[in-house]
Amino acid sequence: MPNKTSSCTCNVSSHIVDSGFYSSGYTTREAREIFCDILRYQRWLDVESALAMAQAELGLIPIKAAENIRDNAWIKTLNLSTIKEGLKVTSHSLMPLLDALRDVCDKEAGQFIHFGATTQDIQDTAQILEIQDILIITERDLGIIIEQVMALAEKHMDLVTIGRTHTQHALPMTMGLKIGVWLDELWRNYERLQELKSRVLVSQLFGGVGTMDPFGEKAFELLNLFSEKIGLSPPNIAWHASRDRITEFLTTLAMISGTLAKIADEIRCLARNEIGEMEEPFQMGKIGSSTMPHKRNPEMCEQVVVLAKLINANATLGFDGMINEHERDYRSVRLEWVTITDTSLFVCGQLSLMKEILSDLRIHEDRVIENVNQAAPLISTEALMFFLGLKIGKQTAHTLIYEISMQAIEQNMPFLDLLMDRPEMGNHFTREEVQEVMLPANHIGKSQELTKRTIAYVKTEFAKQSRPADTSKLCPLLSEQDICCKSLLAN
Repeated sequence: MPNKTSSCTCNVSSHIVDSGFYSSGYTTREAREIFCDILRYQRWLDVESALAMAQAELGLIPIKAAENIRDNAWIKTLNLSTIKEGLKVTSHSLMPLLDALRDVCDKEAGQFIHFGATTQDIQDTAQILEIQDILIITERDLGIIIEQVMALAEKHMDLVTIGRTHTQHALPMTMGLKIGVWLDELWRNYERLQELKSRVLVSQLFGGVGTMDPFGEKAFELLNLFSEKIGLSPPNIAWHASRDRITEFLTTLAMISGTLAKIADEIRCLARNEIGEMEEPFQMGKIGSSTMPHKRNPEMCEQVVVLAKLINANATLGFDGMINEHERDYRSVRLEWVTITDTSLFVCGQLSLMKEILSDLRIHEDRVIENVNQAAPLISTEALMFFLGLKIGKQTAHTLIYEISMQAIEQNMPFLDLLMDRPEMGNHFTREEVQEVMLPANHIGKSQELTKRTIAYVKTEFAKQSRPADTSKLCPLLSEQDICCKSLLAN
């Protein structure tokens, strides 16, 4: 059979996130734009421009040179073909871009480009700006999901359901309590997201080995001014070889991802035909199988779990990136170019999927009630044990109920009939009072109060948070400069 792909000349990426057919299952356009080649180069130029202007304000370089650098530091004005060729020749990730910038600047101004900085200063700072954009998206979408889950917890506050442990029926509870647990975990992740900002969103400007020697006596003043211009905080010391900030970002996103996957997997489990209590959104035309027309597969929930596994794998690589030699080691940086990008893209895709799932999550209340009724009275055996124990002793009651429960299950016989036939019951208890004791709705404990308390806490704390920045400004280059990555990067 001839190879039908051997003559393919299409200029598109083979990564799943760039697939014209399947990318929506893995990420969003909004996230993809943040990491596009053109925007990455533009961020590097923005950082170089901010550096030049800060140096000019402090008298380290001529103001006219800085202004000329700033006015020409636009990727649209540079020759990308020359940059691509330069990368092949130099094997250096930044120098061909700087050479292209010098080509469009005045000759004197070109001498002051990248004055005293090292490549990693520029690229680390720009990478943190990428992370900052991803945190804005993550915070926005996680906030929406928290509101969605809070509304579900309130709506199903009183719905009695089966609590399950080890996949088996355990005790009665409410659906609101189940969802309230989701809410509490989501909120802790939201707090983690806020807390990492002060540690992660910092600049880098320390020179070759972190001494700041090229900047002389104005080194600290320059660091502060540069950081202010770029919109980040100044760190205390160089972090070229200290990559814990990146690891914290990756692991925090992995924790958020894990929580989303836990929720999605619970929905998937409760969507089983024999349970049927929850179901992800469905519309006519959605096909579950090419051979079994009846299938309504929870594929959105499954995809959330798939993305969590990919994100978790990158978090592990984040820990690997913390092991560096001496003052700089690019092995970790090259890991990060993949792990930060992929994790960010996958998390944004996962958040988008989760918003869609929760926006029309179906909780089949009739089926929940039916399942509870079928599971009764066995799911109330704990309460029955304590009730009987008041007269015959707790351990005696435990042994009695254990034996009756196993007999009822093995022989498929009514639990209550077997129980009332036992001599231990004697004249101590009537059938009616035992039936009343074993009603599941009587044994949901503090389910409602716990749910209300959690909702009230999250509402109060959420109200204190400032809203995320306007995400419409995340990628101004694409809208304001009308730059097309494919056309500029075409061979």
